[in-house]
Amino acid sequence: MKGLHRGRGAAGGGCGAFLAGVVGAVVLSAAAPAQAEQYLWPLHGPRRISSSFSEYRGGHYHAGIDLRSFGAVGLPCLAIGDGSVSRIKIEPYGYGKALYVRLEDGRTAVYAHLDRFTTAIDSLAWHRRLARAADWCDIDLPDGAFPVSAGDTVAWSGETATEAPHLHFEIRDAGQRPLNPLGRFYEVPDETPPVISGLMVLPLDTRSLTENGPGPEVRQFRASGHSRYLLPDTLQLSGRFGFAVSVWDEQGFGRYRMAPASIELSVDGEPRYSVSNSSFSYDQAGEIRLEYEIDGPGPAGRYLVMYRRDGVTREDRSGDGRIGEGAQARGLHVGTVTAIDAAGNSCQAIFHFTVHDLPVITTARRLEAADEVVVSAFDPDGGPVEQTLGESLDGGASWHPVALEQFGSYLHGTVSPERDAIWRLSVRDDEGAVVDRWFGSPDPRPEADMAFCEIIPSSSEFGAVVRLLTDRALAAPPLVTARSQERVDTLDVFQLGPAEFVARAPGAGDPRHPVVFTVQGRDHRGYPVTAHEAVLILPLGGGAAAAAVIPDSTAVEFEAVSALRRFALLVRDAAGAPAQGGLEAVSGAFMIDFPPDAVKRSILVSCDPGPRTGIFELREGRGWSCVGVPERENGSVSIERPGTYAFFSDRLPPEMTHVSLERSPSGGSFYLPVYCSVPVREEGSGIDPWSASATLDGAPLICEWDENRERLVIPIPAFIPAGRKVLAVEVSDRAGNASAGEFGFMLE
Repeated sequence: MKGLHRGRGAAGGGCGAFLAGVVGAVVLSAAAPAQAEQYLWPLHGPRRISSSFSEYRGGHYHAGIDLRSFGAVGLPCLAIGDGSVSRIKIEPYGYGKALYVRLEDGRTAVYAHLDRFTTAIDSLAWHRRLARAADWCDIDLPDGAFPVSAGDTVAWSGETATEAPHLHFEIRDAGQRPLNPLGRFYEVPDETPPVISGLMVLPLDTRSLTENGPGPEVRQFRASGHSRYLLPDTLQLSGRFGFAVSVWDEQGFGRYRMAPASIELSVDGEPRYSVSNSSFSYDQAGEIRLEYEIDGPGPAGRYLVMYRRDGVTREDRSGDGRIGEGAQARGLHVGTVTAIDAAGNSCQAIFHFTVHDLPVITTARRLEAADEVVVSAFDPDGGPVEQTLGESLDGGASWHPVALEQFGSYLHGTVSPERDAIWRLSVRDDEGAVVDRWFGSPDPRPEADMAFCEIIPSSSEFGAVVRLLTDRALAAPPLVTARSQERVDTLDVFQLGPAEFVARAPGAGDPRHPVVFTVQGRDHRGYPVTAHEAVLILPLGGGAAAAAVIPDSTAVEFEAVSALRRFALLVRDAAGAPAQGGLEAVSGAFMIDFPPDAVKRSILVSCDPGPRTGIFELREGRGWSCVGVPERENGSVSIERPGTYAFFSDRLPPEMTHVSLERSPSGGSFYLPVYCSVPVREEGSGIDPWSASATLDGAPLICEWDENRERLVIPIPAFIPAGRKVLAVEVSDRAGNASAGEFGFMLE
């Protein structure tokens, strides 16, 4: 095979038996592949994976599996069957250096994050890029131009466009749809079942409630054996809702949290919704936004939605999964979540829930003429209710019971004469649901010691949701109003605790004017609680765009490029962080919030903030990161997720200080076994990888940006003679600031 290197034989194509648990162990024997396997394993060595098919990735599904290289670069990648190289792709992001091999059966094997190709492929890619004066390429090859046989070395593994060395490997069908390689084509050693850690309840309309109010509720499962999980308490639910689960798989050789092969939700033994991670098409990749709640608590932090949301079109999902009115009878039910990995290991999580009307508290107040409290409640289902009252004299830090006696249609109890006391009424119905109300009756006091209240607006499927957090327990739910121009709406307030409340503002406001949320109330001591928050509530969806003016008076337009439904996008002032490096603030920080499940792709932001000025996102632990520079991107930048943003100008160029020669561990003979590495310091808008260029003694070279290691990588063709060399490099940042450097070194 011209330009291709024979591997260690078809029998050694990743199918050898190795000492268990020993990385890089000596081959003991060449074991035959399992009967179900159609192809060779793409690497020599133990079959260890760190990511599975259809795993969560930011904005898309993982289209293959990641094979561990145990920190090594330069492992031979083997042709899994007979065929020919069909495509070569080299890019600074995504797959980095990738090779596509079309197999004789019509499928395609994809190898990504490679270090080098074979001599013939490296030569083709280098000369094609040089002729087009481009460091990056995407080359489709005619069938049969570069034939391969099973077991041939077609490339060497690497770490291009990724943080750690590994091989990303895919198998695609004849229509270029990614297929799950595990279970269908390969088996891997795995005796570890998946883990199910948490359950999220998602209300599906404005009338739906859990015991804790109208928002999502999360419960953590408890382990009950090796592969069984239980929820200790029965969920009390009213209305329509869906479930989501925190679930992941581990192979047992390192704690990598991967996607199981399948997950199923059953209710009372009947399957309601199932996820089978078998295949998808690339036009479905953005549907991952619909399938995950990504900000939940717990070890994984992500919850897979176990009902079919509008816009989910994957064929390997079945059922509806919605629970409640019209879909599930009222009463007590058993839910079961079953997760199975590609090796057949399974686990189950069991929970109980009741669908019914929650108890309603009609009265909870202190009498003015006596040290007594009167309360009343009822069960809309017609059953009895049990009412208990607790009293706190320290703002809710501790509680003691208050005896209640029947007084007509009410219950009453004698309480402390202290005017800053607070009471908690708990009402339990005969189905076990508990509803709480906190209240007090303080005397009004001067405003010298006002309580603090934080207003946190967010977007939801139903409009805006306003969460209220106070630093002290309140005497009663506060009055919350929403003012837009001349209209003032009083919002319904749900109490989640003595110092936590939530209110809904359904629908969207006038995009030209902010909605001002106002909170007024009193804490348990009698001091006033007052707070205001202005928010732009912009209606989006259905191809519509909405204009807004953010804190620095910059006019912007938001557009949902691929909206699945109408939704509200919220824009408000936010707390930011100091600018780093050469950045200069052009605006204050602002929060953009929208339901990720309302869009398949990103939100497009169009604006003209000025020259060399970009939109930056504040990322936890990483500071400000440039999303895009409108001036250099036709006036529009894509925002992938809700978050805190700001405009910064960048007028400092990148900094290059030296060049070093590093040895390449990969094979092939087109390049020398060393390459030039030029560290680049850029703390502003980030490097523009398409701007880099390099020459060696005046002759052009290919220059590749390695963002994860903040360096330029410049491979040196083998025909370059040894001796004293002068390397000239140019690179610019995303804002257009350019730097040039010239470095001398000895090439041996």
